[in-house]
Amino acid sequence: MISRFAAIVLLLGFAAAAQAASAVIEKTVSGFASPESVVVAGDQVFVSNLGIKLEPSAKDGDGFISRLDRDGNLKQLKWAEALDAPKGMIVVDGILYVADIDRVLGYRLRDAKQVFKLDLRATGSVFLNAFARYDNRRLLLSATDIGKVFIIDLANRSYSELIFDAAPQGPNGMKYVGGRLMLAEWGTNSLPNGKVKAYRLQSSPDGLRATLDKTWNVQPSGYFDGMVDLGANRWLISNWVKFEPAGLLQVLDTRSGAVSVANPTFAIAGPADMTLDDQGKLWVPGMLEGKVYRINARP
Repeated sequence: MISRFAAIVLLLGFAAAAQAASAVIEKTVSGFASPESVVVAGDQVFVSNLGIKLEPSAKDGDGFISRLDRDGNLKQLKWAEALDAPKGMIVVDGILYVADIDRVLGYRLRDAKQVFKLDLRATGSVFLNAFARYDNRRLLLSATDIGKVFIIDLANRSYSELIFDAAPQGPNGMKYVGGRLMLAEWGTNSLPNGKVKAYRLQSSPDGLRATLDKTWNVQPSGYFDGMVDLGANRWLISNWVKFEPAGLLQVLDTRSGAVSVANPTFAIAGPADMTLDDQGKLWVPGMLEGKVYRINARP
């Protein structure tokens, strides 16, 4: 593990490198089945796979989670299997939580044993998508198809709804930092009309409330998916643009509103829920390609 100071330096270096258009693919790992999300935990890397067919709401039992090492070597293609269409993932206290259509499952890292299950069918969503860490016991989970975000209480194995003053349009990737929820929208009506939004979260007598703070109309327009906090008010956002090999990684400066492209020399087909590890490596799933990219954007 690197120090907190060194991690910040790497993050700032990544942001500067992205604006200097120097992102470089270090490794491409193939053989996945519609990979949607990547998380890093210690010396392990986990990838969620929707399955052979790109059917994100099909309860077909062909979804699984793969395990790699930090060098990108595939250790287990099916570390956990018999899921339906697993998407976003997050690790909390040695447990890997995954959103699987209309439920949240938890797997113990040390032995892949399922130790958590929360049924969200009553919400009406069949597209639970991405997580954000709210506090030590609660997660935020986007439901892209119904325009809602749910609060998952891990201790009580229960959920409630985040109350918005202005509901997001197809909420996808999210990060909670400093009292503010950064959220990337997929858009609505199958149109590339998503935006990037920031909400202030506050407790109220009737639950946790989200008040719209700011909106960025990132161009080119597209279908926004994953989010990574680069520090220094910069955010890396994945944009599918079109459902073909044309996906972009865009750097948004939330102070100036300026947008730059971190991957001008290569495109990714379906860049989904990515992550930046503590060694400055960006892991990006190319869902339409069945690949995961490890990218170095440092000078």
